[in-house]
Amino acid sequence: LEFDVQPAAGRVTIRQTAIFDPVGLWGLAYWYALFPLHELVFRGMIRNLGRASQMSATEAKPAQPPSGAQK
Repeated sequence: LEFDVQPAAGRVTIRQTAIFDPVGLWGLAYWYALFPLHELVFRGMIRNLGRASQMSATEAKPAQPPSGAQK
């Protein structure tokens, strides 16, 4: 499992790559039999990583005073 994070136009793109090197017919059968489950798990994983990174970025920003506030 590999993750690649790249900045893009004020945003960030996260790419997730799953690499599996099946051995023989049984390895291919395993991969294709479990492909729908992998799809759900990996999609949920990348979605949750994106949400967590957004929450982390929001928390990291310094609080800004309300407009019109006196110094």
